[in-house]
Amino acid sequence: MNFSLDQLTAFVMAVEHGSFKLAAVKLGKHATTVSQQVAALEIDIGLPLFDRKVRKLLLTEQGRNLYQYARSVLTEASRFSDKIDSLCANQPTDFRLAIGTTIRDRQLIRCAKAVVSAFPTINLQILSGDPHQIIEWVKQEEADMGVISTLFQHYPGLTAVPLFNFQLVQIAPPAWVGSDRMISEDKARILPQIVYQHISVSENLQGHILSNHHYTAQNLADLIEMVSLGLGWAIVPRYQVDNHLEQGDVVEFSSIGSKTVNWYAELLYRAETQLNPAMALFIKEALTLSDR
Repeated sequence: MNFSLDQLTAFVMAVEHGSFKLAAVKLGKHATTVSQQVAALEIDIGLPLFDRKVRKLLLTEQGRNLYQYARSVLTEASRFSDKIDSLCANQPTDFRLAIGTTIRDRQLIRCAKAVVSAFPTINLQILSGDPHQIIEWVKQEEADMGVISTLFQHYPGLTAVPLFNFQLVQIAPPAWVGSDRMISEDKARILPQIVYQHISVSENLQGHILSNHHYTAQNLADLIEMVSLGLGWAIVPRYQVDNHLEQGDVVEFSSIGSKTVNWYAELLYRAETQLNPAMALFIKEALTLSDR
């Protein structure tokens, strides 16, 4: 069976615009040319695609069945052409981005979307993990870049780019906090604290474990559930829990003399890596993100 992309295009445009004339206008061709291409396609496949009326084209049953397939072929052909163009232009083919579960949000995904918009044929892969996992993924070239909450340390073999700052907030189960939204430091030490797993094993972050007894969680969703169910209190990025605070799942509290604490996000990539256009674009977009 022999048919061309031009024939399929003529057929699809005729279906979508309802006439050879309107399809021809869209394609910048004469109506007779479009009509002839559709007729040739019908001959090549041995099936009628339209019941031709004086003023309107009506799809046959065979035409209805073949339309979506024809549209899919044209879509894939366009992607194939775009892929050839990107390879000829030496554009990046893959972008593997690892985002820390403790700071992941929609704005970081938007930065990744900007990369896909600029390079439509790129293969995007989003990975999720804690900071220690992401550092290893980047070092082992399993991820091109990683975005983590800072560990307040040097990362040998990696380049670190500071991104946005974010405020930390103390949260607890509603039943634990009175109307004054206060829990004394002494009481906080007695009550169980829930901390991220990576904090419990990071020497530089031990100062953020304030309780005499703590549990660990790997990600934000589990941590919030643990707090809301009364297993403990926690220190988390405010922007990550705003919705939960509004819904009353957890409540914010303070201690006498406590101060506002800010951390920041860092973007990591291998120090010896020469940034390709996709990586450079992601960094550019990420650096525009505002503090939280």
